[in-house]
Amino acid sequence: MAKDHEDLLRLAMAAVGQDGQMPARIEIADLPPRADAARQVVSGPARLSTLRFVLDHSATTRPTIVAGLHISSESVAVALRELEQLGYISGSVDAPHRNGRSVRYTANREAFADDLALLVKWILR
Repeated sequence: MAKDHEDLLRLAMAAVGQDGQMPARIEIADLPPRADAARQVVSGPARLSTLRFVLDHSATTRPTIVAGLHISSESVAVALRELEQLGYISGSVDAPHRNGRSVRYTANREAFADDLALLVKWILR
């Protein structure tokens, strides 16, 4: 068992930088903000799956998304919040007034398509 522990410790140490710190997150300086918004969506499985579900099922609720995707309610809640902040979905009830109310989500297909096109254009320049 000690050997397994040493191997795990070696793997963990290899995952961090030479100085024992976690590697710094790389920022992409020249990526346009709206292209970065699309990048955020496609880089997160829960965000991407949630957006795709809402694109396919207009005026859907969080419980319906959870049931359809088989991912946790918390993951869907976070993804919905992020997608709404990015402008790719909107809820039928304004955020401050949602307590106990059923919110139906609709996707903004055009906004995502435009931002995704910006991301592709930036990548392929």
